[in-house]
Amino acid sequence: MRFEKLIDCFDYAKEMSITINGKEVLLEKGNDKFELVLNALKEITKHSNEMPAFGVSIDSLTREDMKNGVWLELCFDGQYSYQAMGFESLLIKVDKDWHGFNLIRKNNLKYDGRCFYLSLENSMNKLYETLLNLNP
Repeated sequence: MRFEKLIDCFDYAKEMSITINGKEVLLEKGNDKFELVLNALKEITKHSNEMPAFGVSIDSLTREDMKNGVWLELCFDGQYSYQAMGFESLLIKVDKDWHGFNLIRKNNLKYDGRCFYLSLENSMNKLYETLLNLNP
């Protein structure tokens, strides 16, 4: 699958994993809450700019970081690629005050390697509040 922009791949997610302070909830495509989160993500990224990522993920450190804070992972039904970098899921740390974020690539079951980065027009607050108010 070839994408014009990184955000185009969001619509191909089949499942979402939402982790808040170590507690994980899975949402499947078609679920109302899945669609609510996807719409919030698309809303905050619709005027985003792709930038070179400063982040490189190390699997063990990323998994340790996921024990705290708010995380959203978009899971796909197979291997996808963007800018010659493969992924089976994309992990996002969600912070209400941030105006940009890394998309950490999970590839071959590990969060290793270069990340993608999106610079946002506004903060992540809308997505952050949507995730906290899900009550799954």
